[in-house]
Amino acid sequence: MTLALLLTAIVMSAQVASVKIAPKYQKGDNMLYRSVGTMTVGGEIVNLTSLNRYYIAEANKDGYVIETVLEKMDNDAKDLTGKILQLMQGGLKGVKTVFTADADGKITGIKNFDEVREQATKMVEELMKALIEEMPEAAGVLPTDMLKNQITSRITEEAVVAQVANSPGPFSLNGKTISTGTMDESKDVNGRKVKNMYFLSAPDGSKVKSTTTLNMSKEDMKKMVVEQVKAMMPDQAEMVEQNIDQLMESGMMKMESTVTADYEFLPNGWLKSLRVVQKQENMGQFTEMNMKTELVEE
Repeated sequence: MTLALLLTAIVMSAQVASVKIAPKYQKGDNMLYRSVGTMTVGGEIVNLTSLNRYYIAEANKDGYVIETVLEKMDNDAKDLTGKILQLMQGGLKGVKTVFTADADGKITGIKNFDEVREQATKMVEELMKALIEEMPEAAGVLPTDMLKNQITSRITEEAVVAQVANSPGPFSLNGKTISTGTMDESKDVNGRKVKNMYFLSAPDGSKVKSTTTLNMSKEDMKKMVVEQVKAMMPDQAEMVEQNIDQLMESGMMKMESTVTADYEFLPNGWLKSLRVVQKQENMGQFTEMNMKTELVEE
């Protein structure tokens, strides 16, 4: 009887359900999503609302061409955070990004990347101006040109595609084969190594839960901090490098991040709803975001 139970357990464990996320988009699909939630920065709670449209311009056996547009982004922040978010809205609102995707809907490139990068660069320039206006005393101290160059140098097609693939959204699971307990590794929008774990909340893959946590060793963090200082404050790099161990031990460089995402899909693979909760501590700064994205019926 013991042997029979053991064999049954082995067979059952080998039959764990797995589902490949491969939506079947159709040319002309036109989906509008509303995201509503809050972001907590420095103890202040900011309410956020945005509308994003997705349109399938081409669909064939090899893949898709997907047009995306930010139609609206509002917030009720009153300080510099609000001004920055408003500038982001002004810089990105109405800008069409044309993605290419493979047959599983996984994003592979951006057809109009030069146009997108130009718009993003203009937005960064406006952000730098806003910082100086809000903090005129820092005009001669804040390395705005260096900051601008550092930020714009990271706006590459590869980086934007990776952000779409690794940030919770309509396309982030496309191409993945998932069973409960499936894990993989990637990098977040800040270039940090993270570990992702997936759970099937419904056997057919219509509901999926993911958790994402930092997956960086102490040496990884030290290297990342030193590289960032070298890029943004090169005159301080040697001092930071010499004292990095002490800084790490003091807790000043502490980094923690947890993201949970609950997906629900329509039968054709389009996202129906998405709930994302992110909690993060980065060098003493705490942020939390709680967002719900839902398909809008037009």
